Amino acid sequence: MTLADDIEMVRGHVRLGRQHLALQRERIAKLQRLELPAADAIEFLELVESMQELHELHLSRLLEKAARHDAA
Repeated sequence: MTLADDIEMVRGHVRLGRQHLALQRERIAKLQRLELPAADAIEFLELVESMQELHELHLSRLLEKAARHDAA
């Protein structure tokens, strides 16, 4: 797999993660509007947010690597 392939794959993970975060936030808002327990949903949101941070960091590192490669 090339660096460009890795970047595209991780960009896909970042996009998908953003969609998951938005959906989970919507679910939490709905639970709260209905005055239903949301603790587990919030805990899951925090887990997904942590995973998203890792994906974003990975993408950042890959882009930095590509920039260094292009500058050489």
